[in-house]
Amino acid sequence: MLKAITFDFWQTLYADSRENWMRRQAVRVEKCHAYLRGRGYACEVPDIQRALSAAYELTHVRWHRHIGVPVEVGMKELASALDFTLDAEEIAALVSVMGASFLASPPRQIPHVKPVLERLSAKYPLGIVSDSALTPGTFVRKLMERDGILPCFQAFTFSDETAHTKPEVAQFHATLAQLGAEPVEAVHIGDIFRTDIVGAKNAGMKAIRFCGFNRSERNDSLSDAVVDDYRELEEVVERLFT
Repeated sequence: MLKAITFDFWQTLYADSRENWMRRQAVRVEKCHAYLRGRGYACEVPDIQRALSAAYELTHVRWHRHIGVPVEVGMKELASALDFTLDAEEIAALVSVMGASFLASPPRQIPHVKPVLERLSAKYPLGIVSDSALTPGTFVRKLMERDGILPCFQAFTFSDETAHTKPEVAQFHATLAQLGAEPVEAVHIGDIFRTDIVGAKNAGMKAIRFCGFNRSERNDSLSDAVVDDYRELEEVVERLFT
């Protein structure tokens, strides 16, 4: 019997293009530069670009090791790359810059997500299992609230708030514990085979790969189903548990 459903965020509920990501990075660089100059630190835009790349590299390396990175740690890496010693208040301000820039250039909600989530959440508890990079989970929640889907979810597991990233089964099990469901009673929907599908299956869940935006995954031998349109999802989910 199905008792809970979990979703990835990026490229599953919201789609982010390379062009939009680049716009967001430009906003982050601009805002970081303005903040640090305002605090009296000598730096130029290329310095911030280089330092932000170093922060991303840290999160990327640890992502491949399945290690969650708080955005505060990413901002300390940025400061280290600039050879600056920032206090806790300044680090917190840069974390807010990362989040505000995300809201200023957000990914777009994938078509039909909202009505499907509203119907599913009326029948099952829903959760989020998402890897974060330099976007704080607190600001992802703000976007979901702004777009009217936050009330659909009862549990949130963001890698910047935990010690792990997907495909570590701890991410899935922690979410299911919040939802009051066992792995065999749950299904996860996500777009990346290595993290979403492998992680969910290793956790003992069923897994549906959403390919409506990310079409780069080719070698998928584990998914219980593959969908490219949210209008198909409810029927597919129900079929997996009948």
